[in-house]
Amino acid sequence: MFYGRSTALIAAGAVAVLIAGYSIMGGQQRPKHCVFCSGPLDRIVYEDADFLAFHDIKPDAELHLLVVPREHYGTIKEMTIAELPMITRMHELGQRLLEERGYAGDMARFGFHRPPFNSIHHLHLHCLGLPFRSRRAAIPFTEGVRAWFVPAERLINDLSKGQPDHVPDSY
Repeated sequence: MFYGRSTALIAAGAVAVLIAGYSIMGGQQRPKHCVFCSGPLDRIVYEDADFLAFHDIKPDAELHLLVVPREHYGTIKEMTIAELPMITRMHELGQRLLEERGYAGDMARFGFHRPPFNSIHHLHLHCLGLPFRSRRAAIPFTEGVRAWFVPAERLINDLSKGQPDHVPDSY
């Protein structure tokens, strides 16, 4: 999938895509200037071969980390059962990072913003160590409120059902 470019580029071939500012990684096209692909170096709290975790630039909770895959993925609407192991690992990593910092149980929340309410088109898990900084800050992270937020547990459950082989249209 090409992000922010017309379908004419698809017909033009890979050379035109590279000229238009895209590179190819892991069999997927990714924007050359995605801020999450390389991670904000000054805010990284964890990294391994597959994932980065870093502090959100505009934290909405006492602790607000983002876990992102190093390989570029779009949003939860593009996830299939094939990405279930990755989503599960992201959630487990987020839980571990919050637990290490004293946030567990009701003091932790994990989830994804549902398109079009995501500000960055690179899959990222919000890991929130509560309390929220304000009532207003809690709104985009409350399940069912304007359908902005999908808890990680719900996404994992829906993907694990495997029928259909994609995230429900309700996302």
